[in-house]
Amino acid sequence: MKTVFSSTEEQEQEIASLVSRFYESVFPKYFTESEILHFREIGVLEPNQSSFTYLATLRDAFQVMTCLQVLMSILDKQKREDPIVMESKSEELFQHNITLLNECGIFFPFYYDHFSSINHEESNEMQMLDIQVANQYLV
Repeated sequence: MKTVFSSTEEQEQEIASLVSRFYESVFPKYFTESEILHFREIGVLEPNQSSFTYLATLRDAFQVMTCLQVLMSILDKQKREDPIVMESKSEELFQHNITLLNECGIFFPFYYDHFSSINHEESNEMQMLDIQVANQYLV
């Protein structure tokens, strides 16, 4: 018999927060709004319905949190550095974390190449959102 610890409520909240960050900050840089809506419809970053192991254990919850954080870190670093240099270093690590997510029952149907080009229309809109408003009546 093996004793395991189940995931905590705080871990599940952190995972929900990371998933929200993907939808609000990461996906808009690379995909159109209609594509992102489609991702929600098909359950991207949601637990696979046929998987009973999703967040069943403390280890699985930590694995999911870590994978999501690593993916975001790689994408953030890719944006700041030379993509050619980053691609050679990070593609394998990126794919490894996607594999781990899928093994934990989280649906993430992307490859590194899906994040190789920035969606310029959405990128311009995101830059506009970062501007500090000098007068509240202009909003």
